[in-house]
Amino acid sequence: MAYVIAAAVLVLLGIGLELWSGAELGWRRALDLDDAPPDPALPLLVFGGPFGLVRHPQSLGLLLILAGAALAWRSIGIYAIAAIAGALVIAMALRHDRELAQRFGETYLRYRRAVPLLVPRPR
Repeated sequence: MAYVIAAAVLVLLGIGLELWSGAELGWRRALDLDDAPPDPALPLLVFGGPFGLVRHPQSLGLLLILAGAALAWRSIGIYAIAAIAGALVIAMALRHDRELAQRFGETYLRYRRAVPLLVPRPR
C-alpha cells in the first residue's frame, strides 16, 4: 500500500510542477506553440518560480510522472517504457539547454552555473 501512496505523491508533484511551469512561462510557450512571452514587456528568459530551482522543471515534472506511473503499475514492461521515456526526456532537456546557451550566450551561461539542470540543490 505504501508504494501506491508514493506513486500518487510522485504523479501529483509532477503534475503540480508542470502546471506551475506553464503558469510561469505562459501556456503558449509551455506548449511550444510560441517563443514569445505572453506580454511583450516580459523577458524572453524566465528565472522565477520553478525555474529558480531547476533549469528544466517541465522535464523534471515528466520524470516524476513517469516514476510514479512505473511505481504504481510495477511491471517490467512499464519499467522499460518509463526508462526509455525518461532517457528521452533527459536527452531533450540537454539539447534544449545547449540551444538556450547558444541563443542567449553569457546570460544563460550564468543561469546555468547558478541553477541545476534537473535535480534541485538542497537549501
